[in-house]
Amino acid sequence: MRPLLILLTVLVGVLASSTAPAGAETQAMPDLSGYATVSTYPFVMGNEVYFQTPDGLLCAIQPARGAAGCDGRLPGTPAEVNEIALSPDASTRGLLATANHRFVKSTGNAAPLLREGQKIVFEDFECAVGAGSFTACVKGQPASQWMVVSPNGTGVGTRTDGLPPGFPDPNDFILGDETYIVGQGAKNLFPVFTVDAGLTCSMIVFSGGEIGCDGPLPLVPGGENEVYAQLPGAAGIRRTDAPKFSTPAYPGPVKRLPVGYRVHGIGSTCMAIYGGVACVATLNGAVHGFEVTPSGVSTFGG
Repeated sequence: MRPLLILLTVLVGVLASSTAPAGAETQAMPDLSGYATVSTYPFVMGNEVYFQTPDGLLCAIQPARGAAGCDGRLPGTPAEVNEIALSPDASTRGLLATANHRFVKSTGNAAPLLREGQKIVFEDFECAVGAGSFTACVKGQPASQWMVVSPNGTGVGTRTDGLPPGFPDPNDFILGDETYIVGQGAKNLFPVFTVDAGLTCSMIVFSGGEIGCDGPLPLVPGGENEVYAQLPGAAGIRRTDAPKFSTPAYPGPVKRLPVGYRVHGIGSTCMAIYGGVACVATLNGAVHGFEVTPSGVSTFGG
């Protein structure tokens, strides 16, 4: 990671805590070996498994989509969060606030109850229910993904690949149903949004491209007003009189991305953090990104 300014050591702890979204945290892999495996027969519908938990979550394992998850009130998260998901697609993984419930049984009788101390093993997924409103699922042996729902912490693992130490993880941020595409047009593909501290950002990525933000950058030495990451190319800051990321391709209102939420573009994700933003994008396995906080700006990749 290439810092664009030297941060005082005393600020490091403040910075780390200020970028974390409320109610979300990466969870350690749960150990499901002590749970009693039950027959999948009562739970199977087609090539999927559906169950409910004693505390009212509605859950499913959907191997054809590589997905598992639960809908309902998730302890330890903001009130609007109502879905947690494992998925091979980063844009549908993690915590969601959504009206489109993917893990609710759509036909027939209600999903059977998976009781405390029991687990279901179905293809390469295991899901278990424990005491104290605990539900967990693991994918793969060895595990490639997992999720934990608990009053002590709700979230998914593993950490997103390629991120520098301390960089915010998209898995820990909430994905909502809101679209940040501005206006209407035939080739209108790129989200544009605002975040705290007066920044306007865009994700102009198709088969390559650029992500970045325009606006005041804290503590930069030369009056730079644009931070960017090119795909492929460099990541950094620059001074410009023609801001690239704050003007949508089509007219319309630019919406604010709430703190603790994330938005996805093609191969890219931006997260609204307290006082700023963190963005990351991947092209051909190379990861690029930047973070803007009240304490400064940092970039990596390129």
